[in-house]
Amino acid sequence: MTKTSLRDQAYKYLREKILTGSLQTGSMVSELSLSKEIGIGRTPVREAIRQLQLEGLVEQVPRYGTIVCKPNRHDLIELYQIREGLEPYAVGLAIDKISLEEVNILDKLCDKMQDIACEFEKSGDKYLEGDLLKLFVSVDMTFHTLLIRAAGNERIEKIVDEMRMFNRLFITQRHFHDLTVITDAHSFHQRILDAIKQKDVDLAKDLLTKHIRIGLQQALDNYDRNQSQPPIGISEEAEVVDDMLRELSGNELGEDG
Repeated sequence: MTKTSLRDQAYKYLREKILTGSLQTGSMVSELSLSKEIGIGRTPVREAIRQLQLEGLVEQVPRYGTIVCKPNRHDLIELYQIREGLEPYAVGLAIDKISLEEVNILDKLCDKMQDIACEFEKSGDKYLEGDLLKLFVSVDMTFHTLLIRAAGNERIEKIVDEMRMFNRLFITQRHFHDLTVITDAHSFHQRILDAIKQKDVDLAKDLLTKHIRIGLQQALDNYDRNQSQPPIGISEEAEVVDDMLRELSGNELGEDG
């Protein structure tokens, strides 16, 4: 196996441990222990740790070593500020570039979110949990990701991908999504999509900005409530965007064919 392959192996292994919560925030990251666990030398492990440090998942603490980053309220605010700066601009670019198939996929995502809201309401539960929670998060992430990709700006997409990687540290926390959160998200997604179909750039940007600002307040409330909660591992949510896009694209192609 090549040096690059070994580094990639170590990178994927360590990243998965972080995102699943098996290596919790604040935990020590040991080159020696990881190299023994994976069964490879320390050099590729060191390179993998360096890559994760660049992505903001781990940090070097003087006279202590490398630890898994523990994001705080300020980090969360900055992440949403970046989203507010980039996503409305991207949707403005996307309006003239978005394809019919991408619009159809966005339609399907809005329908899925509405179905989630209906099923959740019928359940009588106070908060969204389990598979329905995972589906909601994946639908939400896929909607926003597709808007970014439709803009056709690879640099914006790269920045958002890197930001999302750091944001995944918050995924190991418990979510407190009630029916209001779900229905509000669906309403914003539907209205944003309607504005895109009408090619109303100003309205699409304004709606997305408001959606992100409300999302920030919900995320802060969620963060504050989680300070007394143990971390949970639901990293599947972090890897579902491409799977869902393939699924919906396949459905779309199947209908056309």
